Amino acid sequence: MAIRKIAQIGHPVLRQIAREVTREELAQPETQQFIDDLVETMRDADGAGLAAIQIYEPIRIAADDEVVEERIPLFYIGDDEYTIPKDIPRGVALQYLRHASEVGHELATAPLLIRVLGEDAYMALEQSKAMTGEQLEKIVDIIIRQALGAQEKEGKAARRG
Repeated sequence: MAIRKIAQIGHPVLRQIAREVTREELAQPETQQFIDDLVETMRDADGAGLAAIQIYEPIRIAADDEVVEERIPLFYIGDDEYTIPKDIPRGVALQYLRHASEVGHELATAPLLIRVLGEDAYMALEQSKAMTGEQLEKIVDIIIRQALGAQEKEGKAARRG
Protein backbone atom coordinates (compact mmCIF):
# COMPACT_ATOMS: atom_id res chain seq x y z
CA MET A 1 0.00 0.00 0.00
CA ALA A 2 1.07 3.54 -0.67
CA ILE A 3 0.05 6.98 0.44
CA ARG A 4 -0.68 9.11 -2.59
CA LYS A 5 -0.60 12.84 -3.15
CA ILE A 6 -3.99 14.58 -2.77
CA ALA A 7 -5.00 17.29 -5.25
CA GLN A 8 -5.73 20.62 -3.59
CA ILE A 9 -8.79 22.80 -4.17
CA GLY A 10 -8.63 24.48 -7.55
CA HIS A 11 -6.47 21.82 -9.21
CA PRO A 12 -7.71 21.14 -12.78
CA VAL A 13 -7.88 17.38 -12.16
CA LEU A 14 -10.80 18.01 -9.81
CA ARG A 15 -12.85 19.38 -12.70
CA GLN A 16 -12.42 16.25 -14.79
CA ILE A 17 -15.30 13.85 -15.24
CA ALA A 18 -14.43 10.48 -13.78
CA ARG A 19 -15.26 7.41 -15.83
CA GLU A 20 -17.16 4.42 -14.55
CA VAL A 21 -15.29 1.31 -13.53
CA THR A 22 -16.44 -2.01 -14.94
CA ARG A 23 -16.95 -5.16 -12.86
CA GLU A 24 -14.00 -6.71 -14.66
CA GLU A 25 -11.78 -3.78 -13.71
CA LEU A 26 -12.93 -3.97 -10.09
CA ALA A 27 -11.85 -7.60 -9.95
CA GLN A 28 -8.33 -6.79 -11.15
CA PRO A 29 -5.53 -6.93 -8.56
CA GLU A 30 -4.30 -3.49 -9.70
CA THR A 31 -7.70 -1.96 -8.93
CA GLN A 32 -7.84 -3.64 -5.54
CA GLN A 33 -4.34 -2.30 -4.82
CA PHE A 34 -5.51 1.16 -5.88
CA ILE A 35 -8.49 0.90 -3.48
CA ASP A 36 -6.13 -0.06 -0.66
CA ASP A 37 -3.98 2.99 -1.51
CA LEU A 38 -7.09 5.19 -1.60
CA VAL A 39 -8.15 4.05 1.87
CA GLU A 40 -4.64 4.39 3.29
CA THR A 41 -4.30 7.89 1.82
CA MET A 42 -7.67 8.91 3.25
CA ARG A 43 -6.75 7.65 6.72
CA ASP A 44 -3.30 9.26 6.56
CA ALA A 45 -4.99 12.59 5.77
CA ASP A 46 -7.36 12.02 8.69
CA GLY A 47 -10.26 12.26 6.26
CA ALA A 48 -13.75 10.83 6.37
CA GLY A 49 -13.84 10.17 2.64
CA LEU A 50 -11.76 10.44 -0.52
CA ALA A 51 -12.56 10.10 -4.21
CA ALA A 52 -10.17 8.59 -6.72
CA ILE A 53 -10.11 11.83 -8.72
CA GLN A 54 -8.64 13.55 -5.65
CA ILE A 55 -5.55 11.38 -5.98
CA TYR A 56 -5.25 11.97 -9.70
CA GLU A 57 -7.18 8.88 -10.90
CA PRO A 58 -10.23 9.94 -12.94
CA ILE A 59 -12.31 6.86 -12.12
CA ARG A 60 -15.55 6.57 -10.12
CA ILE A 61 -14.31 5.00 -6.93
CA ALA A 62 -14.50 6.55 -3.50
CA ALA A 63 -13.59 5.48 0.01
CA ASP A 64 -15.16 6.46 3.26
CA ASP A 65 -14.73 5.45 6.83
CA GLU A 66 -17.82 4.17 8.48
CA VAL A 67 -18.53 7.00 10.83
CA VAL A 68 -21.24 6.27 13.33
CA GLU A 69 -23.58 9.22 13.20
CA GLU A 70 -24.62 10.37 16.65
CA ARG A 71 -28.36 10.96 16.73
CA ILE A 72 -30.60 12.63 19.26
CA PRO A 73 -34.26 11.84 19.98
CA LEU A 74 -36.72 14.31 18.50
CA PHE A 75 -40.20 12.85 18.90
CA TYR A 76 -42.19 9.70 19.57
CA ILE A 77 -45.23 8.34 17.82
CA GLY A 78 -46.58 5.51 19.93
CA ASP A 79 -43.56 3.49 21.05
CA ASP A 80 -41.44 4.50 18.03
CA GLU A 81 -38.61 6.95 18.66
CA TYR A 82 -37.58 9.24 15.80
CA THR A 83 -34.18 10.89 15.85
CA ILE A 84 -32.14 13.47 13.97
CA PRO A 85 -28.37 13.76 13.55
CA LYS A 86 -26.70 15.64 16.37
CA ASP A 87 -24.60 17.44 13.76
CA ILE A 88 -26.43 18.13 10.52
CA PRO A 89 -23.96 18.49 7.64
CA ARG A 90 -23.53 22.07 6.49
CA GLY A 91 -24.38 21.07 2.93
CA VAL A 92 -27.91 20.18 4.05
CA ALA A 93 -28.36 23.64 5.56
CA LEU A 94 -26.94 25.33 2.49
CA GLN A 95 -29.28 23.35 0.22
CA TYR A 96 -32.21 24.39 2.39
CA LEU A 97 -31.20 28.06 2.29
CA ARG A 98 -30.73 28.00 -1.48
CA HIS A 99 -34.05 26.23 -2.00
CA ALA A 100 -35.79 28.63 0.42
CA SER A 101 -34.46 31.63 -1.51
CA GLU A 102 -35.87 30.14 -4.72
CA VAL A 103 -39.30 28.90 -3.57
CA GLY A 104 -39.79 30.29 -0.05
CA HIS A 105 -39.26 28.72 3.37
CA GLU A 106 -42.60 26.88 3.44
CA LEU A 107 -41.93 24.94 0.24
CA ALA A 108 -38.29 24.32 1.16
CA THR A 109 -39.18 22.80 4.53
CA ALA A 110 -40.50 19.41 3.37
CA PRO A 111 -37.27 18.46 1.51
CA LEU A 112 -35.25 19.52 4.57
CA LEU A 113 -37.40 17.37 6.87
CA ILE A 114 -37.10 14.35 4.58
CA ARG A 115 -33.33 14.79 4.35
CA VAL A 116 -32.83 15.19 8.11
CA LEU A 117 -35.49 12.82 9.46
CA GLY A 118 -35.42 10.24 6.70
CA GLU A 119 -38.34 9.06 4.61
CA ASP A 120 -39.83 6.74 7.28
CA ALA A 121 -39.94 9.38 10.02
CA TYR A 122 -41.31 11.97 7.60
CA MET A 123 -44.07 9.58 6.56
CA ALA A 124 -44.83 8.81 10.22
CA LEU A 125 -45.22 12.54 10.88
CA GLU A 126 -47.34 13.00 7.79
CA GLN A 127 -49.67 10.13 8.71
CA SER A 128 -49.91 10.76 12.45
CA LYS A 129 -53.45 11.54 13.54
CA ALA A 130 -52.38 12.34 17.11
CA MET A 131 -49.83 15.04 16.18
CA THR A 132 -51.14 18.56 16.77
CA GLY A 133 -50.24 21.50 14.57
CA GLU A 134 -48.36 23.03 17.48
CA GLN A 135 -46.30 19.85 17.99
CA LEU A 136 -45.49 19.64 14.29
CA GLU A 137 -44.47 23.30 14.24
CA LYS A 138 -42.14 22.70 17.20
CA ILE A 139 -40.51 19.70 15.44
CA VAL A 140 -40.01 21.74 12.26
CA ASP A 141 -38.52 24.64 14.25
CA ILE A 142 -36.09 22.33 16.05
CA ILE A 143 -34.90 20.79 12.77
CA ILE A 144 -34.43 24.17 11.10
CA ARG A 145 -32.60 25.57 14.14
CA GLN A 146 -30.41 22.44 14.34
CA ALA A 147 -29.56 22.66 10.62
CA LEU A 148 -28.93 26.40 10.59
CA GLY A 149 -27.30 26.45 14.02
CA ALA A 150 -24.20 24.77 12.64
CA GLN A 151 -24.11 27.33 9.84
CA GLU A 152 -24.41 30.25 12.23
CA LYS A 153 -21.61 28.91 14.46
CA GLU A 154 -19.34 28.39 11.42
CA GLY A 155 -20.23 31.82 10.06
CA LYS A 156 -19.30 33.50 13.35
CA ALA A 157 -16.03 31.57 13.52
CA ALA A 158 -15.21 32.52 9.91
CA ARG A 159 -15.94 36.20 10.59
CA ARG A 160 -13.68 36.12 13.67
CA GLY A 161 -10.92 34.22 11.84
